[in-house]
Amino acid sequence: MATFPTIYVHGSLAHQPQVDSYQQQMAIDPTIRSPKDAGYVKTRARFTRYPRVYTVRFDAVSTVNKNLILAFEEARGVGADSFTWIDAEATTHTARFASPGVYSAWERTNFTRWSIELSFEEV
Repeated sequence: MATFPTIYVHGSLAHQPQVDSYQQQMAIDPTIRSPKDAGYVKTRARFTRYPRVYTVRFDAVSTVNKNLILAFEEARGVGADSFTWIDAEATTHTARFASPGVYSAWERTNFTRWSIELSFEEV
């Protein structure tokens, strides 16, 4: 299984570049709700596994590292193939891309630095 690319930040080896935004949430609500005639609602879980979705925005990513991440995303077929990913809390996950990444020029760097927003979902 592939591993999310190790990239270089300011000349030092790092798994994560500058993380500007990090969010995690449940991938879906597993609750089944059954309203009753008496006015109450009966609930139960549809399943017992609760996968999460992580959205991460990296800022100040060099063009070389942007191309590395873009090539990795394309090699995985965006969300078709899973890989190992280490989150901002240093926890290892088996994940896939939840949606295509968004690559934007960062500030006024003349396209030498990038802001990259990626969404990962646990497999």
